[in-house]
Amino acid sequence: MKAIHILTSLIILSLAFALAACEGEKDLIVIEGNLPIKTSAFYMVGDATPAGWDIGNPTALTPTEEDPLVFVYEGHLNSGEMKCCLKTGDWGAPFVRPVTNGCEISGSGVQETTFIMYAGDPDNKWRVTEAGNYRLTFDLRNWTIAAQLLGK
Repeated sequence: MKAIHILTSLIILSLAFALAACEGEKDLIVIEGNLPIKTSAFYMVGDATPAGWDIGNPTALTPTEEDPLVFVYEGHLNSGEMKCCLKTGDWGAPFVRPVTNGCEISGSGVQETTFIMYAGDPDNKWRVTEAGNYRLTFDLRNWTIAAQLLGK
């Protein structure tokens, strides 16, 4: 009889723990799309940029006052290729790149408006087809790029 009482007590205690554990569970929240790229620094590197391919000293973009995840560059770009990074000195780090290799930046803007970020290959790069003064805007919240030719 004592064994049945102990067994019943253990079953009741187990059920109480099981019910208490369920109360703390939360609904799973699924976030669709890309999360913002949170960084305080954003750089571009490539022969189209003022710093060239110097990963130790790439060209910095400036965050906007309205949104610190929107970075802007206003200045001269050469004809050539470029990609972007979040830190200096590391070719193995993830880079911000166009979806399609050779996506053109020209006087009419940029062919694609979205970008991707990854490390390794394929080594996709933007291709500046027309040298001149540009305003490049990278929105790291929405994963988009805009380009505007300001003059030659």
